[in-house]
Amino acid sequence: MSIASNVIDENTKLGTARTILREKLTAWDIDYNNNDTLFQLLKRWAYTSNLLSVSIFCPSENECIAGAQVTAGAVIVDNDNQPIQDMPVKVVCGGQTYNVFTNSNGRAEVTLTVGNVGSTFSGTVYAGKESESWSFENIKLFGMEEENPTSSMFDIIKYPSDITLTLEPYEYDTGYNDSGLLVSKAINSASAAFLIPKGTPAITDSGIHFKCGMVQKKTSNSGWGDAICLLNSKNLSHARDTKILELGAYPGKKGVKYSNSDHVVRDVSVTTGQLTLDSKWYTFEFYYDQGYLEATIKDGSTTVFSYSGDVSSSISLDSYYPAFMIYDYGGSMIFNNILIEPWTKEE
Repeated sequence: MSIASNVIDENTKLGTARTILREKLTAWDIDYNNNDTLFQLLKRWAYTSNLLSVSIFCPSENECIAGAQVTAGAVIVDNDNQPIQDMPVKVVCGGQTYNVFTNSNGRAEVTLTVGNVGSTFSGTVYAGKESESWSFENIKLFGMEEENPTSSMFDIIKYPSDITLTLEPYEYDTGYNDSGLLVSKAINSASAAFLIPKGTPAITDSGIHFKCGMVQKKTSNSGWGDAICLLNSKNLSHARDTKILELGAYPGKKGVKYSNSDHVVRDVSVTTGQLTLDSKWYTFEFYYDQGYLEATIKDGSTTVFSYSGDVSSSISLDSYYPAFMIYDYGGSMIFNNILIEPWTKEE
């Protein structure tokens, strides 16, 4: 038999094998692509094994913020929880098909960009016999509402970048009479840590309503500063970086402060009287829109701090991210019941 005849014969056998594998994959309801090679089809056949565990992940509604980047894909491990590499996973979104393979950690993912406000962001992840879809209307520029936040919901920004920060769930107990996310920063002077909700884009053309429950916990005798804030940039060059507007609790007082380009934090409006530490939930809330600010701190229904007015002469925020903030020598806080949504002064 000539070399050419051998090649034709081998190609015929490979084509037959591909056809058989496709038929078997179809019978097992296992996803495949028509242009898969024989080796890729064999990889997909591994999905028939009962020794594999497939965990699909998709964007959540809170992540589907117009213009944000999100991930979708799957994690594949064996019965001993060991990752399986080179397993094919398909993600279909926005009329595009993405074929990816698991890495050495057993994870295959695609980064997707959420569309414009008012559009529908939808897709499906296929991994063997498993599939999962999502579909959300992008009705907000940004938005978040959570009773019990978790550490996975936030991007962490620190200065300096090597300071120690711990995030852990704080379970319900009779001392705090509630649960939440406990955040603790190591004792370092001239340091700060910010928690920014994942997926939140830089806000440039909308006002904001920002509210949460918070317990002040002091873990340093040197000082403390816990706040909700609007942070101008994720690229920190200083603990008190350029343009931070905050509503916070401080030694002996509480209120609104602002840090400008000289990195000096200045009082916008503060009142004397330290908040109770370690035991009491307060509600922190502010509304901000193009230089107009309303801010309150409440102990239950009792207002312990209040301010409203035009602050455009003392602050300048052309863009910002909502964030939870700890700075100074240390400290920690517990927070929950987060509400972040668009707001305009006319409302």
